Amino acid sequence: MLRIGLRRAAMAVPILLGVTVIVFLLMTVLPGDPAAAFIGEATSGQEIAKIRDELGLNDPLPVRYAHWLLDAASGDLGYSPYRRREVTDLLAQAWINTAILAGCSAVLGLVGGVALGFAAGVRRGRLTDRVISAASLTGLSIPSFFVAILMLILFSAKLGVLPSGGAVLDQGPLVFLRHLLMPMVAGSLATMAITARVTRASIVQTYAADFVQTLRAKGLGTVEILRHVLKNAISPVLTTSGLQIGYLLGGSVLVETIFRWPGMGMLVFSAISARDLLVVQGATLVIALTFVVVNLIVDLLQATIDPRLRRAVA
Repeated sequence: MLRIGLRRAAMAVPILLGVTVIVFLLMTVLPGDPAAAFIGEATSGQEIAKIRDELGLNDPLPVRYAHWLLDAASGDLGYSPYRRREVTDLLAQAWINTAILAGCSAVLGLVGGVALGFAAGVRRGRLTDRVISAASLTGLSIPSFFVAILMLILFSAKLGVLPSGGAVLDQGPLVFLRHLLMPMVAGSLATMAITARVTRASIVQTYAADFVQTLRAKGLGTVEILRHVLKNAISPVLTTSGLQIGYLLGGSVLVETIFRWPGMGMLVFSAISARDLLVVQGATLVIALTFVVVNLIVDLLQATIDPRLRRAVA
């Protein structure tokens, strides 16, 4: 188990470095001047040049990247002149809000997806299977932001039963849940659809394995056979769940922006609009690190459940 964790952690280092290089280079080729965007285009050239010097924008590109990377490795992601706050403080609050939304969306999407996929898999070819398969395909085909807009129009604008967005943490849990409900459902649909399809395919494939026939020959009941099938079919579901949780924690920019949820997605969107480069770079690094850590945990869970993975690494 320790060897698997160390190997996955070692593989994560070049991935994170590659992400930082790509994002840093992309920020340099965006149109516009970050200093002018910060203090206004109508400002004199001398003041813009002074701001550029204070922000380190006049340094050579490799020097700027090296300075930022060394500071990031020590936990200092810089200062946002646009928001007048440390980038770390901005990201910490936004990450907490996204973690709340992503955690609720992941639970709803994964639990619902596994249940639907399991029901479709054990009833392969029947009406239940066809209905669930059609519903999951529809869920994959409809973008989450489109679902978010429809929910906003129906439940907020038309019926007025749910608030249009935001996150209210100081007015009690019931008020907070009302604000959370629509973005949670909108964010969970794609995860539920993908998980249902992967679970169904894994259940069908496992049912066709030779050991199932052996279990039937031994006289095991349906419930006991289903337990063995689910245990052997769970590995690809875990892999998919790791990717989906990482995506949700990364922040669905459109969903968070539509519902004005103050998470990572909305923070990145506003930072790109304001050319707040340090916030964009820091947020991308945090998102990539979160994604890697989540998938590392999933890999360890898979190795715990499936001893074949431990033997393969050993």
